[in-house]
Amino acid sequence: TAKEENTMVDMKSLLTMQGMMFTMLLVGVFIRRKGIVTSEGRKSLTNLLVNLILPCNILYAFSKSDTSAFRSMLVVIIMSALIQLTWYILSKFLWKNMDDSRRGIMRYAFQFANCGYLGNPVIEGLYGAPGLVYASVFLLPVRIFMWSVGLDCFQEGAGSFSKTLKRTITHPCVLATIIGVVWMFFPQVKLPDFLYNTIYGFNQCLTPMTMLTIGFIMGETDMRRIFCRDLGVITVLRLGIQPLIVLGVCYLLHLEPLVAEVITVLVSMPVANTTALLASQHDCDYGFASGLVVFTTLVSMVTIPVYGMLVGVVFA
Repeated sequence: TAKEENTMVDMKSLLTMQGMMFTMLLVGVFIRRKGIVTSEGRKSLTNLLVNLILPCNILYAFSKSDTSAFRSMLVVIIMSALIQLTWYILSKFLWKNMDDSRRGIMRYAFQFANCGYLGNPVIEGLYGAPGLVYASVFLLPVRIFMWSVGLDCFQEGAGSFSKTLKRTITHPCVLATIIGVVWMFFPQVKLPDFLYNTIYGFNQCLTPMTMLTIGFIMGETDMRRIFCRDLGVITVLRLGIQPLIVLGVCYLLHLEPLVAEVITVLVSMPVANTTALLASQHDCDYGFASGLVVFTTLVSMVTIPVYGMLVGVVFA
């Protein structure tokens, strides 16, 4: 039937996209292992990704949107905030008796997925610009929690209100989202072609730059030393139980299909890259933290297509 043909096309596109991203990731590993890119080079590329390419990606998505999606965007923001609050409360109890060097890592990895770096290119590949707009606003509560209670996982008192507010309103991705929302209400405002094409050009760099950067992190990690019980626990929670809980809640609330699909797929992302960066900064178990990022990212190459197909069936 026509419906079955569409499902097959969607599945083929999804697997093609995931295969492309995995290949780019392997190229990143190879380049880092060969020393073509150094550790300092990887940090510079990460900064470029966060401060230029992701904001351009967000602006481009909003340029394709209009105010008809505003109500749905509010639903996405509320759901995102409730999800973050739930994960935070659970994380306070799940590992309260664990050793200090790992407790913060486990709490942070449980709460924060790689929604920005990896989530944006995946959502754009699956749902195009409309999905990317929802992904951008989903990240607003995530970033607020990340720079408040997230930092508090590693250093008590690090997430003060004034510091959180400053980090939030000055972050390039947050600024791009705010500008994008305002831009939606003034569709008559058109950028000069050269400027719009510049934004579009940088937007096109997102997927290869993201996967190369994650590949560089993998290239710095000794895969033989990362396996342990805690790794298995976070992998099952982050890539299995947490997305299924969110999927069930979205279904029970009868959310708009695209909204529900974007939220569920974003929650199914692997452990956030910042887990390893913060562990290193605060003298926690960096090897374990980087192992979490690497291993859950590898496993997500399989689980993301599964959730991509599952939400398509549930919310069809």
